[in-house]
Amino acid sequence: MSEAALSPFGQQLRHWRTRAGKSQLELASEAGTTPRHLSFVETGRSRPGAELVLRLATALDIPIRERNALLVAAGLPPSFPAFALEDEAMKPIQRVLDRILASHEPYPAWVGSRGVRFISANRAAEALFPGLCSMSPETIVELWFGPGPFRDMVENWQDVVWAGVAALRREAVRASDPALTDLLRRAESHARSIPAPDRDARPELPVICPRLNIGGRRVRTISTVMRFDTAIEVTASELRVELMFPADDDSERFFRDLAR
Repeated sequence: MSEAALSPFGQQLRHWRTRAGKSQLELASEAGTTPRHLSFVETGRSRPGAELVLRLATALDIPIRERNALLVAAGLPPSFPAFALEDEAMKPIQRVLDRILASHEPYPAWVGSRGVRFISANRAAEALFPGLCSMSPETIVELWFGPGPFRDMVENWQDVVWAGVAALRREAVRASDPALTDLLRRAESHARSIPAPDRDARPELPVICPRLNIGGRRVRTISTVMRFDTAIEVTASELRVELMFPADDDSERFFRDLAR
């Protein structure tokens, strides 16, 4: 059956199944149903219940926001709430985020969401890269991947740009969000003119992180990302906390000097 002949649910399910590289037999086995029933569901000959939709979504590792969309496409109500971060229900989450940002001083920390969107930052992060939380994702992509002050500041800009494109591509593919796809295309348009990193070169650190040159001082950083992996709400499932650390003693002194 052609894609156009499928039901809205069938189109979405086939998209996610194809993206995951799974056959109907493989997906049926993982979701606890039969290939015949899955075929009927995908072609619209059978209407799935919420339990089956969610089992399929789990087997395909579909993000929370898109699981709601899949349920709606099947004619079912969404299962996962979506709150604003300022809502009463999100106060425990906001309290955790505030504590992490404050306790990470004098090192930079940001709270981000889907795509290249920054929600809040601590004082160290704002001093290092001012104004990120007030910028649109499109502006940040231009700043981060295009020519300008960030490129001039980052010694290993080539490595950082390609690592950033790879991370954005993973997110765009996993979420299948047109807005993320647009951001990825913007980033890739800048990266095309940049030679790919030498994969045979011995890396300075086990992970790719910005190595900065600020006022003649060399600042080596190493970063990690925290997520709410057990989230059952849309906003919380898309939050991430980016924590930057100094990678050596000189960089440690830089951040402590910056705080003063």
